Amino acid sequence: MTETEPSAEGLQEELGQIKEAMGLAEEYPYWWRFWLVEGIGLGIALPIVQLGLREGFSPLLVVFLVSVFSAHQLVAWRILHEYDRPTTGIPSWTAWNITSGAGALALAVGLLPILEQLAFEDLIVVGVVAGGAISGIAYLYMGQLLAAYNIRTADRYAFYIGGGWLLVLAAIIPHVPLLTGWEFAVLGIGFATHNIGSYVVLSRV
Repeated sequence: MTETEPSAEGLQEELGQIKEAMGLAEEYPYWWRFWLVEGIGLGIALPIVQLGLREGFSPLLVVFLVSVFSAHQLVAWRILHEYDRPTTGIPSWTAWNITSGAGALALAVGLLPILEQLAFEDLIVVGVVAGGAISGIAYLYMGQLLAAYNIRTADRYAFYIGGGWLLVLAAIIPHVPLLTGWEFAVLGIGFATHNIGSYVVLSRV
């Protein structure tokens, strides 16, 4: 064997590393399908919230919103329990969402003295910008975190692209006059576009 020829042990190690770089669909299907669940859920819920902010939250609209949230939780629960989760696992999607929500709550509480001085329309803009920015950062961080679990590049780039997309939406939405009064709806549609698109693309690669 010459010096330029790889050893059998080296080849075996490289092959093992390639095999370990698994996609979420193959290795963690319950986690990967949350792309679709979150996309549809937010794509419906946020426009409903926007409608309530514009026209008032009638009892029928509240029931509809609660029904969407309950259906989202039920589907997520069923997907989570449909598969046997590996003992080593990967970061929890639920814990990730809770962490993002905690960040948004801390921001809202910390800025409460300032928020109390703003008009209602301004509060909506602040909510959209804060929610979009925090979610974008969380997506980018998750993409980096999954690298430590040897998840394939395609799945990680779905988070990178999603994070960048949400940051762009958070920065641009308040500056587009046509979107005034529809900020939450646009953000929800933005979430749905990326998440459902990611689910479709990742199911084919």
